[in-house]
Order: sequence, then C-alpha cells, then structure tokens
Amino acid sequence: MTKARQHTRTNSRHRRLLAATAAAAIVATLTAGCTKDSDDNKAAPSPASTSTTSTAPSPAASGSTDPLQADKAEVQAAYDRYWSVLTAAYAKSDSAGTDLKQVASGSAYAQTEQGLTNLRSAGQVITGEAKHSGTDVSFKDGPKLKTALVNDCVDVSQWKPVDKKTGAEIPLSKTRLLRYKTTLTAEKWPTGWVFIEEKIQGQSC
Repeated sequence: MTKARQHTRTNSRHRRLLAATAAAAIVATLTAGCTKDSDDNKAAPSPASTSTTSTAPSPAASGSTDPLQADKAEVQAAYDRYWSVLTAAYAKSDSAGTDLKQVASGSAYAQTEQGLTNLRSAGQVITGEAKHSGTDVSFKDGPKLKTALVNDCVDVSQWKPVDKKTGAEIPLSKTRLLRYKTTLTAEKWPTGWVFIEEKIQGQSC
C-alpha cells in the first residue's frame, strides 16, 4: 500500500509539472516574435496618414473629417473581432466552431493553432479576457493588398490558464509580462480585414 501511495503522489507531481510546462509554452507562444530589430517592424506612416494627424485643417479641408477615419474604424472593428475569436478559441482550447480562419491567416493563424494544441495537450484552457489600451491604426503600402498596422498594449493579467477539469489556476513565472506591446499586420481581403502576422515586442507598456 505504501508503494502504491508513493506511485500516486509521483504521478500527481508529474502531471502538475507537465501542466506548468505547457502553460509556460503558451506564454512563450503569445510572446513569440520578439527581435532585436523590433523597432524596424514599425512602419513609418505614409504621407497620407501623416497628413491626417494635423489638428488644424486647412481652410480647404475645413469641416471635413479624417479621410482615413472610415478605414481605421473598419480595422479597429476587425481587430476587436479578432480578439473575440481568440478569446473564444482559447476558452475551450480549440478553434473548431469559431471564425478563426476568417479573421487570421499566415503566421498569425499558425501561432494561434500551435497555442491551442499546447493547451489541449496539457488539459488546460484560458479563462477571462485580455484588455487593450493605446490601440493605434496606421496604413502602409502592401505588395498587392491594402495593408494596415495595429499597435496595441495588451493586458493579460486577467486572461489566465486553468486546469480544464478542476478549474484550478496554473501558476506561471512571476517574471512574465502582464502588459506587453504588440504589432499586428492586416490585409484587406474581399471578405474584409484579415490579420496575417503578430509581432510581440517583448516590452512592457
């Protein structure tokens, strides 16, 4: 009986270790893409977008609004939807039944699917939701399609991995960033704006 209890405790410790390791992998996925030349990833605003920052419009433009206002609103709405889909997918560690393929493609899609795979393997989900502040939308010349950049500060302090069966919160490293800067690239597809890349800067905000 003593050996059986020892074996049970060993298995229990092993499962907790695997869960913590997988949770750490999720955080690593969310913070992937940090590079030394992250500043180079921030595209300079085009002359058109620069002109929209003026707070004193010329007499000819008097009474007019930001010519890119409608486009920016579209991108912001797409970004809100993107995060809504991510939250739903991570809440069940599965993209099935979500619109992930409609809002993400390329490395942004692959990164999310890898994170979901890691969660499922660990028997975990992520509860709560991320918060956003200082979101800024700008535009740049794309090779073929209209392209937008979204710079954001993401707060994941209330977006936490938990054990899917017990609901117990998974402890993560205390050194992880709870608020980080990120830059996403989106393209205007016939179906709408689709996010194709996310580069997390590894900087607090």
